[in-house]
Amino acid sequence: MRAEILLSSLAMNNMTFKRLFYSFTISLCLLMTACTNDPALKLGVTTTLEDSGLLSVLVDAFKKEHNISIKPIIAGSGQIHELIRRGDIDTAITHDPSGEKKLLAESIIAKRTELMQNDFLIIGPTDDPAHIKLSLTPDEAFEKIAYVKAPFVSRADQSGTHQMEQYWWQQANTLPSEKNYIKTGTGMGATLAITAEHKGYTLVDRGTWLQFANKQGLTTLFEAPELLPNRYSLLSLKNVLNSDHVSQWENWLTEGTGRTIISNYRINNQPIFFDSQ
Repeated sequence: MRAEILLSSLAMNNMTFKRLFYSFTISLCLLMTACTNDPALKLGVTTTLEDSGLLSVLVDAFKKEHNISIKPIIAGSGQIHELIRRGDIDTAITHDPSGEKKLLAESIIAKRTELMQNDFLIIGPTDDPAHIKLSLTPDEAFEKIAYVKAPFVSRADQSGTHQMEQYWWQQANTLPSEKNYIKTGTGMGATLAITAEHKGYTLVDRGTWLQFANKQGLTTLFEAPELLPNRYSLLSLKNVLNSDHVSQWENWLTEGTGRTIISNYRINNQPIFFDSQ
Protein backbone atom coordinates (compact mmCIF):
# COMPACT_ATOMS: atom_id res chain seq x y z
CA MET A 1 0.00 0.00 0.00
CA ARG A 2 2.82 2.42 0.93
CA ALA A 3 4.54 1.62 -2.38
CA GLU A 4 1.35 2.39 -4.31
CA ILE A 5 0.93 5.70 -2.47
CA LEU A 6 4.54 6.62 -3.16
CA LEU A 7 4.22 5.80 -6.87
CA SER A 8 0.98 7.79 -7.08
CA SER A 9 2.67 10.75 -5.39
CA LEU A 10 5.65 10.56 -7.72
CA ALA A 11 3.36 10.42 -10.78
CA MET A 12 1.43 13.48 -9.57
CA ASN A 13 4.61 15.39 -8.81
CA ASN A 14 5.99 14.49 -12.23
CA MET A 15 2.86 15.73 -14.00
CA THR A 16 2.88 18.96 -11.95
CA PHE A 17 6.54 19.48 -12.83
CA LYS A 18 5.80 18.98 -16.54
CA ARG A 19 3.01 21.57 -16.46
CA LEU A 20 5.13 24.07 -14.54
CA PHE A 21 8.03 23.54 -16.94
CA TYR A 22 5.70 23.98 -19.92
CA SER A 23 4.37 27.28 -18.52
CA PHE A 24 7.88 28.43 -17.60
CA THR A 25 9.11 27.75 -21.14
CA ILE A 26 6.32 29.86 -22.65
CA SER A 27 6.95 32.70 -20.19
CA LEU A 28 10.70 32.61 -20.82
CA CYS A 29 10.17 32.73 -24.57
CA LEU A 30 7.90 35.77 -24.24
CA LEU A 31 10.33 37.47 -21.85
CA MET A 32 13.29 36.92 -24.17
CA THR A 33 11.34 38.46 -27.05
CA ALA A 34 10.45 41.51 -24.96
CA CYS A 35 13.97 41.99 -23.56
CA THR A 36 15.68 41.84 -26.95
CA ASN A 37 13.13 44.13 -28.66
CA ASP A 38 12.76 41.41 -31.26
CA PRO A 39 10.46 42.78 -34.02
CA ALA A 40 9.37 39.24 -34.94
CA LEU A 41 5.65 38.59 -34.90
CA LYS A 42 4.65 36.46 -31.91
CA LEU A 43 2.51 33.62 -33.25
CA GLY A 44 0.58 31.54 -30.74
CA VAL A 45 0.28 28.12 -32.35
CA THR A 46 -0.91 24.70 -31.31
CA THR A 47 1.64 21.96 -30.68
CA THR A 48 0.10 19.73 -33.35
CA LEU A 49 1.17 22.07 -36.15
CA GLU A 50 4.74 21.85 -34.92
CA ASP A 51 4.56 18.07 -34.49
CA SER A 52 3.15 17.65 -38.01
CA GLY A 53 6.10 19.59 -39.46
CA LEU A 54 3.90 22.18 -41.20
CA LEU A 55 4.74 25.07 -38.86
CA SER A 56 8.44 25.30 -39.74
CA VAL A 57 7.65 25.11 -43.46
CA LEU A 58 5.21 28.04 -43.20
CA VAL A 59 7.45 30.20 -41.01
CA ASP A 60 10.50 29.70 -43.24
CA ALA A 61 8.57 30.36 -46.46
CA PHE A 62 6.99 33.55 -45.09
CA LYS A 63 10.37 34.84 -43.91
CA LYS A 64 11.89 34.14 -47.33
CA GLU A 65 9.05 35.82 -49.24
CA HIS A 66 8.42 38.87 -47.01
CA ASN A 67 11.57 39.19 -44.89
CA ILE A 68 9.38 39.23 -41.78
CA SER A 69 10.26 36.90 -38.91
CA ILE A 70 7.65 34.81 -37.10
CA LYS A 71 8.41 33.75 -33.53
CA PRO A 72 6.17 30.76 -32.67
CA ILE A 73 4.89 30.43 -29.11
CA ILE A 74 3.95 26.75 -29.09
CA ALA A 75 1.37 25.43 -26.61
CA GLY A 76 -2.03 23.77 -26.34
CA SER A 77 -4.98 25.76 -27.69
CA GLY A 78 -6.29 26.51 -24.20
CA GLN A 79 -2.94 28.02 -23.18
CA ILE A 80 -2.77 30.03 -26.40
CA HIS A 81 -6.22 31.46 -25.65
CA GLU A 82 -4.97 32.59 -22.25
CA LEU A 83 -2.02 34.33 -23.92
CA ILE A 84 -4.51 36.09 -26.20
CA ARG A 85 -6.49 37.30 -23.19
CA ARG A 86 -3.27 38.66 -21.68
CA GLY A 87 -2.25 40.40 -24.89
CA ASP A 88 1.03 38.49 -25.09
CA ILE A 89 0.89 37.47 -28.77
CA ASP A 90 0.18 39.12 -32.11
CA THR A 91 -1.75 36.42 -33.97
CA ALA A 92 -2.70 32.78 -33.42
CA ILE A 93 -3.68 29.46 -34.97
CA THR A 94 -5.58 27.05 -32.71
CA HIS A 95 -7.91 24.06 -33.08
CA ASP A 96 -10.51 24.48 -30.35
CA PRO A 97 -13.68 25.78 -32.08
CA SER A 98 -15.71 26.21 -28.88
CA GLY A 99 -12.92 28.15 -27.17
CA GLU A 100 -12.38 30.28 -30.27
CA LYS A 101 -16.07 31.13 -30.55
CA LYS A 102 -16.07 32.14 -26.89
CA LEU A 103 -13.18 34.56 -27.51
CA LEU A 104 -15.13 36.02 -30.44
CA ALA A 105 -18.37 36.33 -28.45
CA GLU A 106 -16.49 38.14 -25.69
CA SER A 107 -14.93 40.51 -28.28
CA ILE A 108 -11.43 39.45 -27.19
CA ILE A 109 -10.51 38.65 -30.81
CA ALA A 110 -11.54 40.62 -33.88
CA LYS A 111 -12.06 37.73 -36.27
CA ARG A 112 -11.95 33.94 -36.51
CA THR A 113 -11.14 32.52 -39.95
CA GLU A 114 -11.42 28.77 -40.54
CA LEU A 115 -8.09 27.91 -42.10
CA MET A 116 -7.89 24.15 -42.67
CA GLN A 117 -8.86 20.80 -41.24
CA ASN A 118 -7.95 17.15 -40.98
CA ASP A 119 -9.16 14.66 -38.40
CA PHE A 120 -8.40 12.88 -35.14
CA LEU A 121 -7.69 9.15 -34.80
CA ILE A 122 -7.90 6.76 -31.90
CA ILE A 123 -4.72 4.72 -31.82
CA GLY A 124 -3.66 1.84 -29.61
CA PRO A 125 -1.76 -1.45 -29.42
CA THR A 126 -1.94 -3.74 -32.43
CA ASP A 127 -3.59 -6.53 -30.40
CA ASP A 128 -6.39 -4.07 -29.50
CA PRO A 129 -7.47 -5.57 -26.14
CA ALA A 130 -10.59 -3.36 -26.06
CA HIS A 131 -11.59 -4.40 -29.62
CA ILE A 132 -12.33 -0.81 -30.58
CA LYS A 133 -11.60 -1.52 -34.24
CA LEU A 134 -15.13 -2.94 -34.46
CA SER A 135 -16.69 0.26 -33.03
CA LEU A 136 -19.10 2.36 -35.04
CA THR A 137 -18.67 5.62 -33.12
CA PRO A 138 -16.00 7.25 -30.92
CA ASP A 139 -18.13 6.99 -27.77
CA GLU A 140 -18.51 3.24 -28.34
CA ALA A 141 -14.73 2.95 -28.65
CA PHE A 142 -14.15 4.97 -25.48
CA GLU A 143 -16.71 2.93 -23.57
CA LYS A 144 -14.93 -0.30 -24.54
CA ILE A 145 -11.57 1.08 -23.43
CA ALA A 146 -12.98 1.95 -20.02
CA TYR A 147 -14.81 -1.38 -19.73
CA VAL A 148 -11.71 -3.55 -20.20
CA LYS A 149 -9.64 -1.21 -17.97
CA ALA A 150 -7.09 -0.57 -20.70
CA PRO A 151 -4.66 2.34 -20.20
CA PHE A 152 -5.76 5.58 -21.84
CA VAL A 153 -3.23 8.39 -22.15
CA SER A 154 -4.60 11.94 -22.13
CA ARG A 155 -2.81 15.20 -22.84
CA ALA A 156 -4.90 16.74 -20.03
CA ASP A 157 -3.73 20.21 -21.03
CA GLN A 158 -6.90 21.95 -22.28
CA SER A 159 -5.59 21.66 -25.85
CA GLY A 160 -7.92 21.18 -28.80
CA THR A 161 -7.07 17.47 -28.74
CA HIS A 162 -7.92 17.26 -25.05
CA GLN A 163 -11.22 19.10 -25.57
CA MET A 164 -12.23 16.64 -28.30
CA GLU A 165 -11.28 13.70 -26.08
CA GLN A 166 -13.31 15.10 -23.17
CA TYR A 167 -16.34 15.56 -25.42
CA TRP A 168 -16.36 11.89 -26.40
CA TRP A 169 -15.86 10.67 -22.84
CA GLN A 170 -18.98 12.68 -21.97
CA GLN A 171 -20.86 11.12 -24.87
CA ALA A 172 -19.77 7.68 -23.65
CA ASN A 173 -21.04 8.58 -20.17
CA THR A 174 -18.03 6.94 -18.57
CA LEU A 175 -14.39 7.50 -17.67
CA PRO A 176 -11.45 5.16 -17.15
CA SER A 177 -10.48 4.48 -13.57
CA GLU A 178 -7.89 6.88 -12.13
CA LYS A 179 -5.31 4.09 -12.29
CA ASN A 180 -5.84 3.59 -16.03
CA TYR A 181 -6.21 7.26 -17.00
CA ILE A 182 -2.69 8.60 -17.53
CA LYS A 183 -2.42 12.40 -17.72
CA THR A 184 0.69 13.75 -19.40
CA GLY A 185 0.24 17.52 -19.40
CA THR A 186 2.48 17.61 -22.49
CA GLY A 187 2.28 18.00 -26.26
CA MET A 188 1.11 15.35 -28.67
CA GLY A 189 4.52 13.91 -29.57
CA ALA A 190 5.45 13.23 -25.95
CA THR A 191 1.96 11.86 -25.26
CA LEU A 192 2.37 9.34 -28.09
CA ALA A 193 5.69 8.18 -26.65
CA ILE A 194 4.04 7.64 -23.24
CA THR A 195 1.14 5.80 -24.91
CA ALA A 196 3.61 3.43 -26.57
CA GLU A 197 5.40 2.89 -23.26
CA HIS A 198 2.14 1.91 -21.51
CA LYS A 199 0.72 0.00 -24.51
CA GLY A 200 -2.35 2.16 -24.17
CA TYR A 201 -4.84 4.09 -26.27
CA THR A 202 -4.97 7.79 -27.06
CA LEU A 203 -6.55 10.37 -29.35
CA VAL A 204 -4.17 11.99 -31.86
CA ASP A 205 -4.41 14.32 -34.85
CA ARG A 206 -3.59 12.71 -38.17
CA GLY A 207 -0.66 14.99 -39.00
CA THR A 208 1.24 14.27 -35.79
CA TRP A 209 0.51 10.55 -36.05
CA LEU A 210 1.90 10.27 -39.57
CA GLN A 211 4.99 12.26 -38.58
CA PHE A 212 5.58 10.15 -35.44
CA ALA A 213 8.31 7.68 -36.34
CA ASN A 214 8.69 5.51 -33.23
CA LYS A 215 5.28 3.85 -33.18
CA GLN A 216 6.44 0.82 -31.13
CA GLY A 217 3.49 -1.46 -31.85
CA LEU A 218 0.81 1.25 -31.93
CA THR A 219 -1.59 1.43 -34.85
CA THR A 220 -4.69 3.28 -36.04
CA LEU A 221 -7.76 1.50 -34.67
CA PHE A 222 -10.62 3.94 -35.20
CA GLU A 223 -11.07 6.72 -37.73
CA ALA A 224 -14.17 8.61 -38.80
CA PRO A 225 -13.38 12.09 -40.20
CA GLU A 226 -16.99 13.20 -40.04
CA LEU A 227 -17.19 12.38 -36.30
CA LEU A 228 -13.65 13.42 -35.30
CA PRO A 229 -12.98 16.60 -37.29
CA ASN A 230 -9.89 18.62 -36.41
CA ARG A 231 -10.49 22.21 -37.53
CA TYR A 232 -7.81 24.90 -37.32
CA SER A 233 -8.66 28.59 -37.28
CA LEU A 234 -6.64 31.76 -37.69
CA LEU A 235 -7.44 34.21 -34.90
CA SER A 236 -7.07 37.92 -35.63
CA LEU A 237 -6.38 39.93 -32.49
CA LYS A 238 -7.23 43.52 -31.63
CA ASN A 239 -4.81 46.41 -31.14
CA VAL A 240 -1.59 44.56 -31.92
CA LEU A 241 1.80 46.11 -32.65
CA ASN A 242 3.17 45.68 -36.17
CA SER A 243 -0.40 45.43 -37.43
CA ASP A 244 0.76 45.84 -41.06
CA HIS A 245 3.08 42.83 -40.73
CA VAL A 246 0.35 40.84 -39.01
CA SER A 247 -2.02 41.61 -41.89
CA GLN A 248 0.60 40.45 -44.39
CA TRP A 249 0.99 37.17 -42.50
CA GLU A 250 -2.74 36.57 -42.25
CA ASN A 251 -3.40 37.42 -45.92
CA TRP A 252 -0.46 35.24 -46.96
CA LEU A 253 -1.96 32.31 -45.04
CA THR A 254 -5.52 32.69 -46.25
CA GLU A 255 -5.09 33.92 -49.82
CA GLY A 256 -1.43 33.75 -50.79
CA THR A 257 1.49 31.35 -50.92
CA GLY A 258 0.75 30.03 -47.43
CA ARG A 259 -2.57 28.61 -48.56
CA THR A 260 -0.86 26.81 -51.42
CA ILE A 261 1.77 25.38 -49.05
CA ILE A 262 -0.96 24.08 -46.74
CA SER A 263 -2.84 22.43 -49.61
CA ASN A 264 0.32 20.81 -51.00
CA TYR A 265 1.82 19.68 -47.70
CA ARG A 266 2.44 15.91 -47.62
CA ILE A 267 3.66 13.34 -45.11
CA ASN A 268 4.66 10.00 -46.64
CA ASN A 269 3.14 11.32 -49.85
CA GLN A 270 -0.25 11.75 -48.16
CA PRO A 271 -2.06 15.11 -48.14
CA ILE A 272 -2.67 16.17 -44.54
CA PHE A 273 -4.63 19.43 -44.46
CA PHE A 274 -7.74 20.35 -46.41
CA ASP A 275 -10.00 23.39 -46.73
CA SER A 276 -12.47 23.66 -43.86
CA GLN A 277 -15.96 22.67 -44.91
